[in-house]
Amino acid sequence: MSFILRAAFWLTVLAFLLPAAGYESSAREPGTDGLSAATYVEGGPAPEAKPDIDAGEMLTLAARSAQDMMGFCSRNADVCERSHAVVAHVAHQTAYYGSKLFLWLTEKAHEQQEQPAQSPADAVNLPPTPRPVPPAHLAGA
Repeated sequence: MSFILRAAFWLTVLAFLLPAAGYESSAREPGTDGLSAATYVEGGPAPEAKPDIDAGEMLTLAARSAQDMMGFCSRNADVCERSHAVVAHVAHQTAYYGSKLFLWLTEKAHEQQEQPAQSPADAVNLPPTPRPVPPAHLAGA
């Protein structure tokens, strides 16, 4: 669930930051019921210039959106109650299995510290690798 939310967030940010595509608004032709009047025209004329949203207006829109999100639980109490239960369960499971993992890693670290120092070849019980013999014309040099 967290992955989906993060992916949706980053896709939204990406869609917001990408440059606008060239769209041309035209009248609908007969037989195109249900289709949008906006059609994509690659390399076509630039869309009409619309006034940019200034920083103050953007801040106002963000504040209004945040206020709306803060009132979500008052409008949908049952959804929030179940969501809190799911989050609490996930937090409990994460803490429980995280502590198990931490203990297991700690035990493995202590086991490695208690073992005598071994070379990497001895650790996996491999015979030592032979050293390459230089060619005869380089051996006497």
